[in-house]
Amino acid sequence: MKKTKKRREKLKRQKKSLNKKDAFRILKFLVRFNLFAIPLYLIIVSGFQLGFLKDATADFTFHMLRLTGIDASITGNLISIPAENGVFAARIDWDCTGWKSMFALFALIFATDFSMRKKLHGLVLIPAVYIVNLLRIWFMFLFVSDFGLAYYDIVHATIWSWGLILTVLVLWVVWMRFFK
Repeated sequence: MKKTKKRREKLKRQKKSLNKKDAFRILKFLVRFNLFAIPLYLIIVSGFQLGFLKDATADFTFHMLRLTGIDASITGNLISIPAENGVFAARIDWDCTGWKSMFALFALIFATDFSMRKKLHGLVLIPAVYIVNLLRIWFMFLFVSDFGLAYYDIVHATIWSWGLILTVLVLWVVWMRFFK
């Protein structure tokens, strides 16, 4: 009985020390992650944009729409499709590129304690975020084409915003658990 009691006490002490270590690791992660927010805010405040990313996003979306049978037209970064009672058009702007989601995945990866090699391997997942974002834009045009504008705001602002957040988090967890 005395051995069991001693073991329990020893486990409690170990658990407390692990909690302090874990708390410190979490704090370090949060500090690093928030340091990555500084460039994000500087990009937003400065108005910096990568024009080629907007153009590529518009072009990819346009070709995806055409490949799936939607009669789309494009002028610059403005994509138009036939819709109920007329035409629906949307401009592919800087926020449509998914750059914040890609940056968030980058920040999550580089805020960890893993080796630089593993972090660099994690960068291969950033194009997956871009691809999901392209699918998001394509889906929104498809949605309007099939269902009109009635629920566009709900689908765009709520479902897809959470969908991109979930995509980033799932990819981050997959990277942490399965990338060697």
